[in-house]
Amino acid sequence: MPFTDILGQEKAVSYLKTLVQNGRVPGALLFYGPQGIGKAKTALEFAKALNCQDPAAQKTGESCGQCPCCKAISQHTHPDVVFVDFLYQARLEVKKDFSSSGYEEELENTLAKQQHINVDTIREITARSQQKAIGNGWKVLIIDHAQTMQAAAANALLKFIEEPPAKTLWILITNKRAAMLRTILSRCQPLAFAPLSRQHVEQILSFNQVETQYPALCASYSGGSVSGALKSDAALALLREADFGANGCSPQGPCAVAAGLSRSLVTARQEAQNILDVLVMAIHTGWVNATDESLQHRFAKTLQQFENYKRSLSRNVSPALIVETALMSLDGLPLSLFNMENKSYD
Repeated sequence: MPFTDILGQEKAVSYLKTLVQNGRVPGALLFYGPQGIGKAKTALEFAKALNCQDPAAQKTGESCGQCPCCKAISQHTHPDVVFVDFLYQARLEVKKDFSSSGYEEELENTLAKQQHINVDTIREITARSQQKAIGNGWKVLIIDHAQTMQAAAANALLKFIEEPPAKTLWILITNKRAAMLRTILSRCQPLAFAPLSRQHVEQILSFNQVETQYPALCASYSGGSVSGALKSDAALALLREADFGANGCSPQGPCAVAAGLSRSLVTARQEAQNILDVLVMAIHTGWVNATDESLQHRFAKTLQQFENYKRSLSRNVSPALIVETALMSLDGLPLSLFNMENKSYD
C-alpha cells in the first residue's frame, strides 16, 4: 500500500515523505489520533519508503511496493522492521512452536487476555534494536497501543528511544496521548492523525472489501474511524434484529436487544459498549436538531444518563441489564436511529 492509498491523512503523509526525501529522520516518532484511522498502516508504509530499493521511488518519498524489501515488510517478514502489538506479545508468551498441536487455540486465549504492553516485550524489542541491521536500510521498530505500556515497560524503553543507533527509528502509536508518560512524550517527535471523513470511511471499507450490513449508516456512526464503523455496524445489526426501530422503543425492543447479546461476558460487554456508543451519537444529533427547549432538555438529560450507563459497563454490572435499562429510558424520545446517513465527519 503506497502512501497514495492512505486516505484522509494528507498532512501526516506529506511530512513523512519529506523526511524520506531529505533523509533527516528523527530517532523516535509518536503517531497519535483516534483509533482506526490508519496510523499503523502509515507506520508500515513509512518503513517501506525508508527501506525501498527503488531509487526513483525514494526520490518522491514513496515506496515502489514491488521490491523484495517492500514485499517483506508488507508480509511482516522483514528482519529489520518489527511491528509490536498485542498479537506479537501473545506470540512471545505462547512458548509452543506455531506448528504444534493446540497452538492456535492457546494463542487465541492468550491474545484475549492482553491489556498492556509489558516489560518483557519491551526488553525483547529493545534487544533487537541493538542488533546490526541485515541490509543497508533502516531498522524500524513500531509499538502499537503504546499508551498501554506499564510503567516498568515505559522506563525500560526510555534510553533506547533517546539515543537510538544510526538508521534506527522508533514509532510509537497511540489513541490516548495524554495517558502516556511525559518522559516518553518528551523523547518523541509528535505527528497528529485526523479523524476520517464519512466518505473516506466508506471508501476504505469498500477498498478492503469489508462486508457491512449498513455501509453508509455505519460510516455516519463511525466517529471518523474505520474500526468505529465496524463496531457501529454490529451494534445496528443487533438493534434492528431485535426490532428496535427508528421511532424509539417498542415494548419488546429493550428486552429483545439485551437477549441478543453474546453469552460470553467479555463479548457481551463490548457489544453493549458499541450499542451505547451508537445511541449516544443518535441522542446527540437529536439534541443538536431539537428546536423545542423542553425537548432539548430531555435529550441533554438522556445524554447524562447514558454516560452513567457507559461507566457502569466497566464495573461488575450485567451488560444485558445496562442495555435493557438504557433502551427503556428512550421511550417516547423522537430518535432517528436509522436515519444518520447525512451526518459527516469532515
